Amino acid sequence: MRLVITKRNRDTVLLDASGRVNRGIPDDSYRERLVKYVPVETLALFVAIYGTTSYISGSETWYPLMARWIMVAGILGTVLYLWYADGVTDMVQLAISCIGFIIWVCALGVVTVASLPYYNQIAASVLLIVWIFGAPFIDGIPDRW
Repeated sequence: MRLVITKRNRDTVLLDASGRVNRGIPDDSYRERLVKYVPVETLALFVAIYGTTSYISGSETWYPLMARWIMVAGILGTVLYLWYADGVTDMVQLAISCIGFIIWVCALGVVTVASLPYYNQIAASVLLIVWIFGAPFIDGIPDRW
């Protein structure tokens, strides 16, 4: 199960068959949250599609528009993949994963974001580190590490 279990959402995600909250499952640790918040599958798909299309047609004048559509498809793909394939229904987790996807795209320096006027590769990379290791604290400090 990829759904992050915290004190905030325990009562809504861990109902057993009788409708009572299942108290036997502990909250996720820092490491479990870290793994569940990072959408690795959609990032890998984005890197593969972007890299392939960039190699094939990266020098074309229409490619920046295509790169934007690939990025939008990656954001939507992150939500749909987590929602349908992994059963994540918590809006906070979906938002954290989507923001994480966008920060990864910025750190990769793809055409879509690298052409923005205030884009800075170093700042994007530092933001990625801060986001990845800080996102597990959004739902509070975990009880176990």
